[in-house]
Amino acid sequence: VQRGPRLLPAEDEALSTRFTELAQRRFDVRLDTTVTAVAARDKGVALTLEHGGHSEVLEGDALLVATGRRPNTDLLDVAAAGLPVDEHGHLVVDDAYQTAVPGVWACGDAANHFQLKHMANAEERVVAHNLAHPDQPRHLPHHLTPHAVFSDPQLASVGLTELQARKRGIHHVAVVHDYAETAYGWALEDTTSFVKLIADPGARTLLGAHIIGPQAPILLQPLLQAMMLGQTIDQLAHDVLYIHPALTEVLEQALLKL
Repeated sequence: VQRGPRLLPAEDEALSTRFTELAQRRFDVRLDTTVTAVAARDKGVALTLEHGGHSEVLEGDALLVATGRRPNTDLLDVAAAGLPVDEHGHLVVDDAYQTAVPGVWACGDAANHFQLKHMANAEERVVAHNLAHPDQPRHLPHHLTPHAVFSDPQLASVGLTELQARKRGIHHVAVVHDYAETAYGWALEDTTSFVKLIADPGARTLLGAHIIGPQAPILLQPLLQAMMLGQTIDQLAHDVLYIHPALTEVLEQALLKL
Protein backbone atom coordinates (compact mmCIF):
# COMPACT_ATOMS: atom_id res chain seq x y z
CA VAL A 1 0.00 0.00 0.00
CA GLN A 2 1.62 3.24 -1.18
CA ARG A 3 0.27 6.75 -0.66
CA GLY A 4 1.85 8.08 -3.86
CA PRO A 5 1.81 7.08 -7.53
CA ARG A 6 5.08 5.07 -7.40
CA LEU A 7 7.10 2.88 -5.07
CA LEU A 8 10.48 4.25 -3.91
CA PRO A 9 9.43 7.80 -4.78
CA ALA A 10 12.72 9.33 -3.60
CA GLU A 11 14.62 7.53 -6.36
CA ASP A 12 15.08 8.99 -9.83
CA GLU A 13 11.70 8.84 -11.51
CA ALA A 14 12.90 6.45 -14.21
CA LEU A 15 14.09 3.92 -11.62
CA SER A 16 11.04 4.40 -9.41
CA THR A 17 8.69 3.87 -12.36
CA ARG A 18 10.50 0.73 -13.53
CA PHE A 19 10.64 -0.70 -10.01
CA THR A 20 6.90 -0.11 -9.59
CA GLU A 21 6.12 -1.77 -12.92
CA LEU A 22 8.14 -4.85 -11.99
CA ALA A 23 6.59 -5.04 -8.51
CA GLN A 24 3.10 -4.90 -10.00
CA ARG A 25 3.88 -8.02 -12.02
CA ARG A 26 4.53 -9.95 -8.80
CA PHE A 27 2.43 -8.34 -6.10
CA ASP A 28 -0.92 -6.70 -5.48
CA VAL A 29 0.37 -3.11 -5.34
CA ARG A 30 -2.09 -0.41 -4.24
CA LEU A 31 -0.93 3.04 -5.39
CA ASP A 32 -2.37 6.44 -4.44
CA THR A 33 -3.96 4.67 -1.49
CA THR A 34 -4.18 5.72 2.17
CA VAL A 35 -4.63 3.46 5.20
CA THR A 36 -7.28 5.00 7.44
CA ALA A 37 -7.71 2.19 10.01
CA VAL A 38 -6.09 -1.05 11.16
CA ALA A 39 -7.91 -3.77 13.05
CA ALA A 40 -6.87 -7.15 14.42
CA ARG A 41 -8.51 -10.28 13.08
CA ASP A 42 -8.45 -13.86 14.34
CA LYS A 43 -6.09 -14.84 11.52
CA GLY A 44 -4.27 -11.56 10.90
CA VAL A 45 -5.11 -7.92 10.29
CA ALA A 46 -7.60 -5.86 8.31
CA LEU A 47 -6.78 -2.52 6.74
CA THR A 48 -9.32 0.07 5.73
CA LEU A 49 -8.08 1.70 2.53
CA GLU A 50 -9.11 4.93 0.82
CA HIS A 51 -8.51 5.33 -2.91
CA GLY A 52 -10.13 7.80 -5.28
CA GLY A 53 -12.95 8.55 -2.85
CA HIS A 54 -13.75 4.88 -2.33
CA SER A 55 -13.19 2.76 0.75
CA GLU A 56 -12.44 -0.97 1.02
CA VAL A 57 -11.14 -3.44 3.58
CA LEU A 58 -8.03 -5.47 2.78
CA GLU A 59 -7.20 -8.48 4.96
CA GLY A 60 -3.79 -10.12 5.39
CA ASP A 61 -1.81 -12.45 7.59
CA ALA A 62 0.57 -9.79 8.92
CA LEU A 63 1.24 -6.06 8.69
CA LEU A 64 4.72 -4.62 8.16
CA VAL A 65 5.04 -0.92 8.94
CA ALA A 66 8.38 0.60 7.89
CA THR A 67 8.60 3.97 9.64
CA GLY A 68 12.36 4.35 9.94
CA ARG A 69 14.39 4.97 13.09
CA ARG A 70 14.98 7.87 15.40
CA PRO A 71 17.89 8.47 17.79
CA ASN A 72 17.36 7.59 21.46
CA THR A 73 19.07 10.73 22.73
CA ASP A 74 15.96 11.48 24.77
CA LEU A 75 16.68 8.37 26.83
CA LEU A 76 20.33 9.37 27.31
CA ASP A 77 19.45 12.74 28.87
CA VAL A 78 22.07 14.44 26.72
CA ALA A 79 20.90 17.87 27.85
CA ALA A 80 22.38 17.12 31.28
CA ALA A 81 25.79 16.88 29.62
CA GLY A 82 25.28 20.08 27.67
CA LEU A 83 25.01 18.26 24.35
CA PRO A 84 22.70 20.05 21.90
CA VAL A 85 20.45 18.12 19.52
CA ASP A 86 18.70 19.23 16.35
CA GLU A 87 14.95 19.28 15.74
CA HIS A 88 14.97 15.55 15.01
CA GLY A 89 16.86 14.58 18.16
CA HIS A 90 20.24 13.99 16.49
CA LEU A 91 23.34 15.10 18.33
CA VAL A 92 24.87 18.19 16.71
CA VAL A 93 28.43 17.54 15.49
CA ASP A 94 30.90 19.20 13.14
CA ASP A 95 32.45 17.46 10.10
CA ALA A 96 35.04 15.86 12.40
CA TYR A 97 32.19 14.46 14.60
CA GLN A 98 33.09 16.58 17.61
CA THR A 99 30.09 17.67 19.66
CA ALA A 100 29.77 21.05 21.35
CA VAL A 101 31.37 19.53 24.46
CA PRO A 102 35.17 19.07 24.18
CA GLY A 103 36.19 15.45 24.28
CA VAL A 104 32.75 14.12 23.37
CA TRP A 105 32.26 12.67 19.89
CA ALA A 106 29.28 11.12 18.16
CA CYS A 107 28.65 9.26 14.92
CA GLY A 108 26.17 6.96 13.21
CA ASP A 109 22.40 7.15 13.58
CA ALA A 110 22.72 9.23 16.77
CA ALA A 111 24.38 12.06 14.84
CA ASN A 112 23.35 11.89 11.19
CA HIS A 113 20.15 11.59 9.19
CA PHE A 114 21.32 9.01 6.65
CA GLN A 115 20.51 5.80 8.58
CA LEU A 116 23.02 3.98 6.39
CA LYS A 117 25.47 1.43 7.79
CA HIS A 118 28.25 2.33 5.36
CA MET A 119 28.03 5.98 6.44
CA ALA A 120 28.24 4.93 10.10
CA ASN A 121 31.26 2.73 9.31
CA ALA A 122 33.05 5.62 7.59
CA GLU A 123 32.22 7.99 10.44
CA GLU A 124 33.50 5.48 13.01
CA ARG A 125 36.87 5.37 11.27
CA VAL A 126 37.07 9.17 11.29
CA VAL A 127 36.18 9.35 14.98
CA ALA A 128 38.70 6.62 15.87
CA HIS A 129 41.44 8.57 14.11
CA ASN A 130 40.43 11.88 15.66
CA LEU A 131 40.41 10.41 19.17
CA ALA A 132 43.97 9.18 18.68
CA HIS A 133 45.15 12.22 16.73
CA PRO A 134 43.27 15.28 18.01
CA ASP A 135 45.83 17.65 16.45
CA GLN A 136 45.38 16.09 13.00
CA PRO A 137 41.62 15.65 12.66
CA ARG A 138 40.09 13.99 9.64
CA HIS A 139 36.82 15.07 8.07
CA LEU A 140 34.16 13.19 6.11
CA PRO A 141 32.41 15.09 3.32
CA HIS A 142 28.68 14.49 2.99
CA HIS A 143 28.10 16.09 -0.41
CA LEU A 144 27.78 12.59 -1.91
CA THR A 145 25.91 9.87 -0.04
CA PRO A 146 25.41 6.64 -1.98
CA HIS A 147 22.63 4.23 -1.13
CA ALA A 148 21.28 0.94 -2.39
CA VAL A 149 18.08 -1.06 -2.16
CA PHE A 150 18.82 -4.79 -1.90
CA SER A 151 15.54 -5.93 -3.38
CA ASP A 152 14.76 -7.81 -6.58
CA PRO A 153 15.66 -5.93 -8.70
CA GLN A 154 18.47 -4.13 -6.89
CA LEU A 155 18.82 -0.35 -7.07
CA ALA A 156 21.79 1.92 -6.35
CA SER A 157 22.07 5.69 -6.59
CA VAL A 158 24.26 8.65 -5.78
CA GLY A 159 24.02 12.37 -6.49
CA LEU A 160 21.24 14.31 -8.15
CA THR A 161 18.18 12.82 -9.78
CA GLU A 162 17.09 14.38 -13.05
CA LEU A 163 14.14 16.07 -11.32
CA GLN A 164 16.40 17.58 -8.66
CA ALA A 165 18.75 18.96 -11.32
CA ARG A 166 15.79 20.43 -13.19
CA LYS A 167 14.26 22.03 -10.08
CA ARG A 168 17.60 23.59 -9.12
CA GLY A 169 18.03 25.03 -12.58
CA ILE A 170 21.25 23.10 -13.15
CA HIS A 171 22.23 22.71 -16.79
CA HIS A 172 22.54 18.99 -17.37
CA VAL A 173 22.22 16.12 -19.79
CA ALA A 174 20.86 12.65 -19.04
CA VAL A 175 21.43 9.32 -20.75
CA VAL A 176 20.00 5.84 -20.23
CA HIS A 177 21.70 2.62 -21.28
CA ASP A 178 20.06 -0.79 -21.01
CA TYR A 179 21.83 -3.87 -19.71
CA ALA A 180 20.40 -5.63 -22.76
CA GLU A 181 22.71 -3.61 -25.01
CA THR A 182 25.80 -5.30 -23.54
CA ALA A 183 27.15 -8.80 -23.93
CA TYR A 184 26.56 -9.71 -20.29
CA GLY A 185 23.06 -8.32 -20.50
CA TRP A 186 22.37 -10.57 -23.47
CA ALA A 187 23.64 -13.54 -21.48
CA LEU A 188 21.33 -12.64 -18.62
CA GLU A 189 18.44 -12.27 -21.10
CA ASP A 190 17.74 -9.07 -19.21
CA THR A 191 15.08 -6.77 -20.63
CA THR A 192 14.32 -4.44 -17.70
CA SER A 193 17.61 -3.20 -16.18
CA PHE A 194 19.42 0.03 -17.04
CA VAL A 195 21.93 2.67 -16.02
CA LYS A 196 20.96 6.35 -15.96
CA LEU A 197 23.59 9.08 -15.74
CA ILE A 198 23.11 12.81 -15.09
CA ALA A 199 26.04 14.98 -16.17
CA ASP A 200 27.28 18.55 -16.33
CA PRO A 201 28.00 19.07 -20.07
CA GLY A 202 30.31 22.00 -19.39
CA ALA A 203 32.49 20.61 -16.62
CA ARG A 204 32.17 17.10 -18.13
CA THR A 205 31.53 15.57 -14.70
CA LEU A 206 28.83 13.34 -13.31
CA LEU A 207 26.08 14.91 -11.23
CA GLY A 208 24.19 11.69 -10.53
CA ALA A 209 24.25 7.98 -11.23
CA HIS A 210 21.27 5.65 -10.92
CA ILE A 211 21.17 1.92 -11.62
CA ILE A 212 18.44 -0.72 -11.48
CA GLY A 213 19.28 -4.36 -12.07
CA PRO A 214 21.67 -7.16 -11.04
CA GLN A 215 24.82 -6.03 -9.22
CA ALA A 216 23.61 -2.42 -9.14
CA PRO A 217 25.50 -1.47 -5.92
CA ILE A 218 28.75 -2.95 -7.28
CA LEU A 219 28.32 -1.16 -10.60
CA LEU A 220 27.75 2.13 -8.81
CA GLN A 221 31.08 1.98 -7.00
CA PRO A 222 33.42 3.11 -9.84
CA LEU A 223 31.03 5.95 -10.69
CA LEU A 224 30.93 7.02 -7.04
CA GLN A 225 34.71 6.92 -6.88
CA ALA A 226 34.96 9.12 -9.96
CA MET A 227 32.49 11.64 -8.53
CA MET A 228 34.27 11.82 -5.17
CA LEU A 229 37.73 12.18 -6.75
CA GLY A 230 36.69 14.70 -9.39
CA GLN A 231 37.33 12.54 -12.44
CA THR A 232 35.74 13.60 -15.71
CA ILE A 233 33.38 11.70 -17.96
CA ASP A 234 36.06 11.60 -20.64
CA GLN A 235 38.59 10.06 -18.27
CA LEU A 236 36.08 7.38 -17.32
CA ALA A 237 34.94 6.70 -20.86
CA HIS A 238 38.22 6.88 -22.77
CA ASP A 239 41.11 6.42 -20.34
CA VAL A 240 39.88 3.28 -18.59
CA LEU A 241 39.70 -0.27 -19.94
CA TYR A 242 36.52 -2.26 -19.34
CA ILE A 243 36.79 -6.03 -19.34
CA HIS A 244 34.68 -7.86 -21.93
CA PRO A 245 32.13 -9.35 -21.44
CA ALA A 246 31.77 -8.09 -17.86
CA LEU A 247 28.66 -6.21 -16.84
CA THR A 248 30.77 -3.09 -16.27
CA GLU A 249 30.59 -2.54 -20.03
CA VAL A 250 27.14 -1.06 -19.43
CA LEU A 251 28.90 1.78 -17.58
CA GLU A 252 31.38 2.30 -20.39
CA GLN A 253 28.68 2.43 -23.04
CA ALA A 254 26.53 4.81 -20.99
CA LEU A 255 29.51 7.13 -20.44
CA LEU A 256 30.33 7.11 -24.14
CA LYS A 257 26.84 8.51 -24.81
CA LEU A 258 27.57 11.66 -22.80
